[in-house]
Amino acid sequence: MKRNLLKQIRNEWKDNIWLVIELAVVAASIWMLVFVLYARVKYNYSPRGFDPDDVYYLSVRRIDNKSPEYVAPADSSDVDYYADRKDLLRRLRENPYVEAVAIHSNGLPYNYNFSGWTLSPFGREDSIYYMGNARRVSPDMVDVLRYESLTGLNRRQLKAALERGEIFISDNMIDEDAGRDPVDYKGQQMIMNADSTKIFKVADVIRCVRRSDYEPPYRGTIIIPLDEDKRWTSEMALRVKPGKGREFVESFRADKDLQRQRNVYLTDLKSLADIREACQRGTDVQVRMYFVVIAFLLVTIFLGLLGTFWFRMQQRISEIAIRKVSGATRSQVFRRIIGEGMVLLICGMLIASACIWPLVSSDEFGYMGEKWYMALLMECFTMVLVAAGIVVSLWYPARKAMDIEPAIAIKAE
Repeated sequence: MKRNLLKQIRNEWKDNIWLVIELAVVAASIWMLVFVLYARVKYNYSPRGFDPDDVYYLSVRRIDNKSPEYVAPADSSDVDYYADRKDLLRRLRENPYVEAVAIHSNGLPYNYNFSGWTLSPFGREDSIYYMGNARRVSPDMVDVLRYESLTGLNRRQLKAALERGEIFISDNMIDEDAGRDPVDYKGQQMIMNADSTKIFKVADVIRCVRRSDYEPPYRGTIIIPLDEDKRWTSEMALRVKPGKGREFVESFRADKDLQRQRNVYLTDLKSLADIREACQRGTDVQVRMYFVVIAFLLVTIFLGLLGTFWFRMQQRISEIAIRKVSGATRSQVFRRIIGEGMVLLICGMLIASACIWPLVSSDEFGYMGEKWYMALLMECFTMVLVAAGIVVSLWYPARKAMDIEPAIAIKAE
């Protein structure tokens, strides 16, 4: 029966070739759309490496001596912006709604600034180096963002390491693809940006702090300690107690002592949730567009398949009747009809594979951070999806065709 089926398909190649091409285009379209959507959204459901809830951002500003708001010091030695900022930090930490406060430079996620730095092992002359996004933070940032150690250290130990002047690095896809494990760098002395005067000890390996929820951890993260008593930065971050964000915002806006100390003041209070929404708005819209396009494409494809196979089935009513008269059961006829659809689908998938698989080795595919087996998995998913569409498209017209009495079906013959 299988041999006869293949022979029949070969004999009807003129009619089948266009259906095979249609199935190939359908499969290739679904395959690429589903794969791109998967590559876009999968990291949104993976660990972020930090806890964004209840985190707020503040800008630290200085009033210039030319401003009418400037507070003149009693003498020149009294101008100490660091001391004024430290007073503001202390007041924020004493606020009943605040859990932790830290200063930073490029320390928060949800911005697309990439301060790419490299680390190379001290005392080794090789080309192996670690690349990551540099984030300068004071030790309390461990409590603000709640970094996740990959080696089992708790937050108290992580803070102590930053206070000692040690750094953190994270997991990343570059080292993974090269067969290296960033954990092997733990405890090593590393030279930063090939500058032998900047040598840091790697205290621990943490989970990558990605720039957005959708971005893959292609490059890693380098957490560098920042001394809040000696280093000026215009960025501050704080974590409020769970569910106390609204109360903190109201108390901050009502208390002038929390906002300003002489010529240093805090402004631009924003929640990290709002920053995330603004940062990812374009990507969120793009992801929703992919979902809509895929849904529309699937509906259109299945309606097209239904029409195509309905038309083919109407042309085979007499053939089905003859097979029933010859002793074939309904299940045998149905299996033959479904088998023909599956053979045509396999031919279409072979054409689609010949067009799609060369893209797997392209640079764009590698940048998406996907392995070849994920492309194979998506191909199998596409094939199952299209096969289900073919079965659904064939079931009803085949059932209606088999319900017709053979005498009526072959009357025209």
